[in-house]
Amino acid sequence: MSQIGANGARGHNPDPATPRRAPRAFTLTELLVVIGLIAVLISLLLPVVGRVRAAANSAACLSNLRQMNTAWTMYLSESRGRLPHYVYKSHPDVAWRSYWLGVLDTYRVRDAALLCPAADEPIPFDQGGAGNVNYAWNGKFMSQGSVTRFNDVIYRVGSYGYNRRLTVEGGYGGGGTAMDTIVTRINHIRNLSEVPAFFDCATHDARPINYSATIPALPPDNLRGEFGPEPKEHWRFLLARHGRAINVGFADGSAKRVPLEETYMMRWSANWERYELKLPPF
Repeated sequence: MSQIGANGARGHNPDPATPRRAPRAFTLTELLVVIGLIAVLISLLLPVVGRVRAAANSAACLSNLRQMNTAWTMYLSESRGRLPHYVYKSHPDVAWRSYWLGVLDTYRVRDAALLCPAADEPIPFDQGGAGNVNYAWNGKFMSQGSVTRFNDVIYRVGSYGYNRRLTVEGGYGGGGTAMDTIVTRINHIRNLSEVPAFFDCATHDARPINYSATIPALPPDNLRGEFGPEPKEHWRFLLARHGRAINVGFADGSAKRVPLEETYMMRWSANWERYELKLPPF
């Protein structure tokens, strides 16, 4: 029987006894198409998310280095420009408060400020305390009574190293032995914007040897911080931690990303011969 609707249109009154048709389900083909589209979207988004995370880690790392630079500059100001002494192991109380880690700790730069977000977990296994591209160095496995390890329960963890040449004993003025030419004050050093102070590193410091452009520094087997039985000093900072680069805090207080091939273009000592390194793939 027909009915007249509110708008005057004639409609059909369905029979209540007639069963309703069930909604049409997805076919297998349609389901596979949807899953494929989702997979494509995820594959497109993951690299973007990875790049965003890497950029955030690098920015936080640079912030840490600037904080370290500030504390170091305050120390130099209070010590009338005198560089810190190189003290690694001594009486525990002396060693713990010495060198760059003790200096920064005095200005409350410690703990999380010493950790790059790209390598903020201490290495869980013992390789002399050294970290790698993904792990921080771990004082738990280093010498007791040192600047990195006070005792069995008190030790430091970090993702950064220090240019050991920027110490009284470091021989910044020369390129040979540590005592080749003694530089004791920061105002004796020129071009501070080219001199690395703090940087991403697998250990707490490094004192690279220059070699020369004709006989360059020997490259590591990889850029993951997997040292061989006889690691070179410069391998400590040849880590692909921020792409093929590390972050560096310079002696003038600035900080920036430095490609690994250009780490020997920085001025590690007064008479440093600068050249680009040839390095392996990751």
